[in-house]
Amino acid sequence: MSKIQLVIVGGFLGSGKTTAILNIANYLVGHGKKVGVVTNDQGADLVDTHFLKLKGLTAVEVTDGCFCCNFDEFLDRINKLSQLNMPDVILAEPVGSCTDLIATIYKPLNAKNIKSIEIKPFSVIADPKRLKKLILDKNSNFHSEINYLFMKQLEEADIIVLNKIDLLSKEEKDDLIQFVKENFKNAEVLAVSAKENINIDKWIEMIFSKESAENTLDIDYDIYGQAEAYLGWLNLTATIDSETEIDINKIISEISDKLREEFIKINQEIAHFKLLTVSGNDWAKASISDISEQLSFDKRAQEISSNWDIILNIRADMDDQKLLEIIKRVLQESIEYKGGTLSVSNIQCFKPKQPNPTHRIK
Repeated sequence: MSKIQLVIVGGFLGSGKTTAILNIANYLVGHGKKVGVVTNDQGADLVDTHFLKLKGLTAVEVTDGCFCCNFDEFLDRINKLSQLNMPDVILAEPVGSCTDLIATIYKPLNAKNIKSIEIKPFSVIADPKRLKKLILDKNSNFHSEINYLFMKQLEEADIIVLNKIDLLSKEEKDDLIQFVKENFKNAEVLAVSAKENINIDKWIEMIFSKESAENTLDIDYDIYGQAEAYLGWLNLTATIDSETEIDINKIISEISDKLREEFIKINQEIAHFKLLTVSGNDWAKASISDISEQLSFDKRAQEISSNWDIILNIRADMDDQKLLEIIKRVLQESIEYKGGTLSVSNIQCFKPKQPNPTHRIK
């Protein structure tokens, strides 16, 4: 029996990992491969998992902590996917605040000598505008520890994927590629656009034509832990009901605009904001990954309806209770003040715990 190819795609929050994984999966399926996906979050109720399922993929989650701190659960999800559809390829997306995966995932997997799995090179996706903001211009509002985390993610990559090149000029793209090649010499560098499906085929060729160099990090876990502790984390599931039919695309845009205004006013950074809404067979998904960005829709709803289920995920460099206060106010202004009723079924708001990997092999 041939081995399952395990492809791990990391990168900071808002870098475009889920869109990239969707396009890799679609490419592989189009070439006759069976694909499964493992997503990951510090909490539960993840927009990305629901989104991938709505796009027709088999997806399972590791929740309440990163892959490395839930190694046995990660293995369990791989086994679950194997039982569900015996995939040729499993795509795994670690939480965007995670690093040190070579020492905590790659080497422990290899040490276990699991004969059914072949682990492929580690790709790390970077948003070029965030890369420029954090490293080149040094004008980010993120704490320095978060910048440290971002750098460490790039340091351990076999392949650094500069995403969203459709938003860059040729000069900007060339400058960033040169910078990455000069500063992260252990990695191959490729510029892509997951959204526009540019160079995804070249990336897949790189993944399946080389082996991981297993670049173990020299990392300070105190700084790493502090970086995660600065991030406020909020996951919310709710239902919107109204006596009249709602244009949910308009509501999503209004929520996004109000959030950006709030963050700009207090000079705080959003790492990512994602919102998924579902009514019957219709749905919408949109996101932003920087307060300077406009909202981007992966899909707009085609119908209006008086009832919508929503899942909202937001990560920000902010106290978690302050984040909760802002979200409640924005949702109230965007929904309840306009005659809708918001019924919250679950809300998680917290700061991630200190990373404590199950295994770490240098």
